[in-house]
Amino acid sequence: MKRYITGGIAGFLIATAASAHAADVVSLVGKTIQGAFPIQIDGKPLDAPAIVVDGTSYLPVRAFGEATGYDVSFDADLGIALKKKEAPAPQPQPSPAAPATPPAAQAPGDIKAGYKAISTVILSRDGEKLKKSSGKFDIIQVNGAQYVSLITLSSFYTVSWREPLVELSLDGQTVTRVPTGTAYSKGSGAFTYDGAIYVNLSQLGLEATVSGDTLVLTEQ
Repeated sequence: MKRYITGGIAGFLIATAASAHAADVVSLVGKTIQGAFPIQIDGKPLDAPAIVVDGTSYLPVRAFGEATGYDVSFDADLGIALKKKEAPAPQPQPSPAAPATPPAAQAPGDIKAGYKAISTVILSRDGEKLKKSSGKFDIIQVNGAQYVSLITLSSFYTVSWREPLVELSLDGQTVTRVPTGTAYSKGSGAFTYDGAIYVNLSQLGLEATVSGDTLVLTEQ
């Protein structure tokens, strides 16, 4: 049993002091193990303990090598060899599923996409509801601007045709004049679409809130 232990010292231990020459290793044969101590690497204990011989600590080669990423081999002629383990080849990952195609964004100036039919319009000024009207009305919201047709506004404003302009008045006071027959352009005060004239609500100092098929016009 003693012979087995001393042979294990020579073949499977690394001195924690200075590097040992072959003659030094041979000189350990027959030495008495003075103590054994547990080993921790980065807080993880090894299965095999370190031993102390003549005041020098020796580590178990195989346990130490495998814990630090080395393959350990033994050859009767060459001795013990440690070789850094090769990192495993990366495994191919499945291709992620193609994302669903998002709905096409509204193109700038897309009047048709910004159109909404309205059946009820309410005009509110100074926080008070002035008038409510029902019928076939509409609003177009495009490029951050809101436009309503003259038919919608005629429920509350007096509309006077003065070619090439249309005048809108409220309580006998002219509020704005807009041109007729003009095409849409971003930020325009008015334009003609599908045979109707649409007026930018900012021309009237109004803004719109749409809830279902109800349109509420309030002062900005």
